[in-house]
Amino acid sequence: MSRSRITAGPKSVVCQETELKGEISIGAGTVLHPQCRVIAENGPIYIGKNNIIEENVIIFNKHSTPLVIGDDNEFEVGCYVEGSRIGNNNIVESRARIVGSTSVGNYCVIGSACSTESNETIPDLTIVYGSQSKRRNQSEPLATQATLHARHLDYLREVLPKYNHLKKLESS
Repeated sequence: MSRSRITAGPKSVVCQETELKGEISIGAGTVLHPQCRVIAENGPIYIGKNNIIEENVIIFNKHSTPLVIGDDNEFEVGCYVEGSRIGNNNIVESRARIVGSTSVGNYCVIGSACSTESNETIPDLTIVYGSQSKRRNQSEPLATQATLHARHLDYLREVLPKYNHLKKLESS
């Protein structure tokens, strides 16, 4: 990839120690912790608004098509994300892996250390859990999830700039 083109929306927080390569669009209010990596190797990565991307997360697009990540997702410490599409309001827990050209719906949870199949379509409200990455469905989204996510974002937007240098990025 010849040159990185990175844009960020208003109220986004991107720590200096974040590695960003390729064509990346970061939505308004999204928070990228130090030591996370977002690598658009072949195709662009479009990250929606109000996402939380924690330490040691790797978001990697090796496909020529865009990797589109929706809004209000949480990517916890050390998870790895490829895929073709990640919907809205998902939680990808610590050390979880979304691989290949997998597509994840809305309100899903990929449990700690769980992994998807290489080219899987995960329907809305799916939970991937346990040592064998089993699947089950929720009947409805967890009622407190949106409130907790909003509080977490507010806290991070306040605290991260106090203890980390931030990248200055082109506005989108």
